[in-house]
Amino acid sequence: MEVKHHNKHLGIMIFIGFLLIIIGIISYIIINYNNDQAEVRKRMDVVVDTYKTFRSDVDAFNTIRDNIYTEVMQDMYYQTLKDNDTRFKELYNSYKDSLEKVDEDYKKIEDKCINVLHPKADVNNKCEAMVVGYEEVVNTYISDVNSYNNLIKSYNKWLETNNSSDPKLEEIEIDRDYLDVNGDREYAGRKEIETEITDETMKSNENGEESSEES
Repeated sequence: MEVKHHNKHLGIMIFIGFLLIIIGIISYIIINYNNDQAEVRKRMDVVVDTYKTFRSDVDAFNTIRDNIYTEVMQDMYYQTLKDNDTRFKELYNSYKDSLEKVDEDYKKIEDKCINVLHPKADVNNKCEAMVVGYEEVVNTYISDVNSYNNLIKSYNKWLETNNSSDPKLEEIEIDRDYLDVNGDREYAGRKEIETEITDETMKSNENGEESSEES
């Protein structure tokens, strides 16, 4: 009788122990699930908040780019390039500063958007827009600087050809390469503009100086 009573108690204890294990496992799963959901929501909030800043910074970047194309890349003459070197360099410094702000935005979402699928389509769309937009902004900047540097090279070569004593102009340094974030080999935004540059204004200016010296 005592053996049966002991076995009954043992069975109850085993059952309770097994039940506690099951409850513990379920609780662990629920807690982890809630933590995962909280982390997912946190990641999505970062994407949504960063998207607003990203758009604003890209707009500022494009505004400076428009100014550069208005002032630098249209009707360019050697004399214009020489006379406005300081002004043009200031514009490109502002251009670089605006790019670095976009860099900061992108760093916030890089690990939250690259090869990450969010439960909300709107967040995924924002991620895609920022990834593609960042690639385009970086490649656009590099293209524009290369285009400007080509003007500088042309000007410096003109000085050599004409044995001019004028100092050569410095090119703008580039500390980055063309970007292909999604690996599609498209390099969005990569397009170097071939700007026509002429020495007509330079020649007319020199002729004017010669005429004034003769008189």
